[in-house]
Amino acid sequence: MDKNKIREITNQPYFRYGLILLAGLFLGWLLFSGGNRKQSPQQTAAVEEAHDHDAESTIWTCSMHPQIRMDEPGDCPLCGMDLIPLQTTGTGDASIDPDAIQLSAEAAALANVQTTVVSRQNPVKEVQLYGTIQVDERLSQSQTSHVSGRIEKLFVTFTGESVRRGQPIASIYSPELLSAQQELIEAVKMQELQPALLQAVREKLR
Repeated sequence: MDKNKIREITNQPYFRYGLILLAGLFLGWLLFSGGNRKQSPQQTAAVEEAHDHDAESTIWTCSMHPQIRMDEPGDCPLCGMDLIPLQTTGTGDASIDPDAIQLSAEAAALANVQTTVVSRQNPVKEVQLYGTIQVDERLSQSQTSHVSGRIEKLFVTFTGESVRRGQPIASIYSPELLSAQQELIEAVKMQELQPALLQAVREKLR
């Protein structure tokens, strides 16, 4: 191909437009591909800072002894098990009491932990007991008869029955009491003639 022919081709308008289009595509490829491969210093610093923060805030604990908290992985000083990362809830561990035990909702459900609100109440509990009721010996008394005889009728029929003052408890038959009663009747009849006899009979009945 001679130089004149090449010159005619390069002088054509479509050839110039094609070169411009190829140059634009090449520049665009350089810009976009280079931007994807390289991050800005601000983005790199932010990623490194977030990674360092996560590494520093990781706390290691024991699944059997939650009170154990270490800054680095290792073995539990109590049971020797491998420490596991403590799952935080995002509320900040700085405000939590170091002696407190924090459980997630899933862990609390697995451990069957139930909580309630602390309040001041009067404790009430019903207790069923089995026993035998006995008489208070301090309130139990016995009454003996002052005369000899036998009981003919009881007016109090069972243990524990309530009685009142002046209530008859039993009726008795006593020959000795009948003899003294007869003497009193005779002494009353003769009180005008022998008043001292009536007084003597009354003293005998006391």
